[in-house]
Amino acid sequence: MTRKSLYHEIQFVNQRLNLRQELFHLTNERAKVALVKSNPYLLIGTGLVAGAIAGSLGWHKAYKSAVSFYPLLIKFPRFLMAMNND
Repeated sequence: MTRKSLYHEIQFVNQRLNLRQELFHLTNERAKVALVKSNPYLLIGTGLVAGAIAGSLGWHKAYKSAVSFYPLLIKFPRFLMAMNND
């Protein structure tokens, strides 16, 4: 590869990285807004339930079950943001 083509490839990858970082920051800010708007008792209750499940199952099994629910955990903040926008 020539120096010029490597330079252009680096620029392209850098632009993609900048775009991904901007999207990450935007999603992060939207999640913060949704978290602030949500009911604090719901957050505390969810944490207590998660702690009780982790305590009864053990950390290893709780981690395995959390990994299986990962897609749901990713979609839940988006659901909250959509619910708050209506």
